[in-house]
Amino acid sequence: MFAVFRRDFRSAPITFSLLAAAVALFLIAELSSTREDVWEWRRTLGQVVGRQYEPEVHGPFDLWDGSWWRWLRIPASAFHHGNLLHLVCNVCFIWPLGTMMERRMRRVPYLGFWFFAATIPLVPEFYLEHYPVGLSGVGCAMFGWCLIERQYDPQIARRLHDQAVVNIWMFLFLCIGLTAIDVMSVANVAHFAGVGYGWLNARAAHSHQGRRAWVAAHALLPLAIFGVLHPFWIPSYHAFQGRRLEDLSAAVPHFQEAVRRDPTMPRVWLSLAAERELAGDLLESWKLTIAGLKHNRSSEKLTNYGRDVWLLLPERDREAARQALKDTFVTESSAWEERLRMTAGSIVQQPRSEFEDWLGESPINLEPITTEGDLSKPGRRGRKQPARPIDPNQSDSAVEGRML
Repeated sequence: MFAVFRRDFRSAPITFSLLAAAVALFLIAELSSTREDVWEWRRTLGQVVGRQYEPEVHGPFDLWDGSWWRWLRIPASAFHHGNLLHLVCNVCFIWPLGTMMERRMRRVPYLGFWFFAATIPLVPEFYLEHYPVGLSGVGCAMFGWCLIERQYDPQIARRLHDQAVVNIWMFLFLCIGLTAIDVMSVANVAHFAGVGYGWLNARAAHSHQGRRAWVAAHALLPLAIFGVLHPFWIPSYHAFQGRRLEDLSAAVPHFQEAVRRDPTMPRVWLSLAAERELAGDLLESWKLTIAGLKHNRSSEKLTNYGRDVWLLLPERDREAARQALKDTFVTESSAWEERLRMTAGSIVQQPRSEFEDWLGESPINLEPITTEGDLSKPGRRGRKQPARPIDPNQSDSAVEGRML
């Protein structure tokens, strides 16, 4: 067996070494961890892992906050795999293509190809709020490169013959179908982006215009990665930026942007209302609570908070508060008055311990909150599904979600 390894290493040392690194990462993550902490191990080893602090605030926080080099988690994620079958398939796909490429290219350009092929196909997946893993994007980039080079190299054309090309295309389109019917989740965008990247590299070697397109594509990569690190269009990103701040008033602009983009975030509405209450503006706190209830009608926390704020409202603000409720719920205002217990009396209470407990529980703390639910099975990427229960004692509890 070692003789075979030595022979393969001599024929394609870079390909062999990089595939061996992917195998080693998989074994380290699987053998050094338990079922409960495997995602924390993978995160420690560089994989982008989706996490959540609240049911509505979730995402790849390691990409959204940290040192500038955090973007290297994107290519690092390519070397992780969801399960053993995923790893074996990618190794078997890449090995024959990689050996053909390595014999045709010098080492530095070939290493550069690996780096960009591990990064570029994954970037559009993050724009779609997916957490892809695996080297299939690299394999598809090699396939795209061979599609052009087989026209110039008879040896490549012989090894990657017409039937093999048809079979690979059939597999890629089959993956789209399997994802569509939810049999398994595959990073199809990464696959086709990889094919395009490899095709462009090969075209650049044989065309002056191709070289220009190659340079332009690589020049745009830093901008694309910046968007992954600062996805201003994702509500959870703004909510997370607010949660990072200890000063609740400083977090208000982030929370306002979060609910503007996605009003179905009850805890963010609660944070906005709590900030106004702490500032002494009870009427505005009431209005924010009502606005949050309009979009989150089943939220018990918002409902209970509204009841408490109503009891704290001074008499001079009661009429304005009722009018705000009518303007928001119109014909349903009477039912909401009853639900919020606005007709049960007008006793003004002192600030209550219940609110203090709630404030310490979530809005300005970054401790994860336990939620019920179950994500997709191992090897599949859930589409915005609820997270599995999270250990409140672990600040880095992971929300598993990935595409193969």
